[in-house]
Amino acid sequence: MLRHKNQLVEAAVQFDLGPAAAAPMKKHGTADPLLAHIRPYSRHRVRRYLYIAASLLLLFLVWRWLYPGNGGTTYGGRPLGYRDELMSREFPAQPPTNTVRVELFVESQCPDTSRFIRKQLKTTWDALSNTGRIELSVVPFGKARCVPRGNDFDCSCQHGPTECLINQLMNCVIDRVGFPNKYVETVICMQGTHSLDEALKCVEGHPSLDQPRMRDCATGERGRRLLALSGQRTAGLQPALDFVPWILIDGVRNTDALYDLAQNVCNVLHPPPAECSPFLTTAL
Repeated sequence: MLRHKNQLVEAAVQFDLGPAAAAPMKKHGTADPLLAHIRPYSRHRVRRYLYIAASLLLLFLVWRWLYPGNGGTTYGGRPLGYRDELMSREFPAQPPTNTVRVELFVESQCPDTSRFIRKQLKTTWDALSNTGRIELSVVPFGKARCVPRGNDFDCSCQHGPTECLINQLMNCVIDRVGFPNKYVETVICMQGTHSLDEALKCVEGHPSLDQPRMRDCATGERGRRLLALSGQRTAGLQPALDFVPWILIDGVRNTDALYDLAQNVCNVLHPPPAECSPFLTTAL
């Protein structure tokens, strides 16, 4: 009776699932014709889920190792990951530094300007320019006046026509080369000269300046226009210029800088560079 029943079940399995389904039942003598197919499929599915779970767990552990979140070291007010933490130990952050903006409003034949440029500007520039922390601009105009005449200007200067020519020459040089490190030495050389020819000697040997071209600029319409532009900048000062040289440090007039420019510049550099040490020590 039992044998007959098994034969019927086997026939049903062959009909529904094919001949291969009945083979395990014959081999193991079981009464469940689907067991041989269910078990391999279930094992495969379980293994797949285990692989996925293990992969997710591994990714989570790696992420926690790299980015510990609030439990990690903080730097600059933010949590650090492991790589950031290593980088901060290997390359500690440098303290923040600032630059200082120095603006000088000058006249080429003004005695006070000449003393300041030769004693203060030259000393300060020679000592601190290599730090890259001084943003210098020189504005040659002072107490001059420029009145429009058509497309040109008629300019007059406090110390006479020669001063206007040298002021114009300075403006031409500054306009031509642009950067202080390329014009400061030339302007220092020109300051206090007594004639345009004498001032033009300061251009000799400069790699970016052609002496005939600078003469044409200084004596022509372009030089007067550049002088007038410096006049516009001077006219915008608040409070208004009433003394030359007029010195601004970070946009604020500084009268003490007339006597010690380097110290006053170093006082606003944070932290001061090593080049400031002689000037700050002297101040103490």
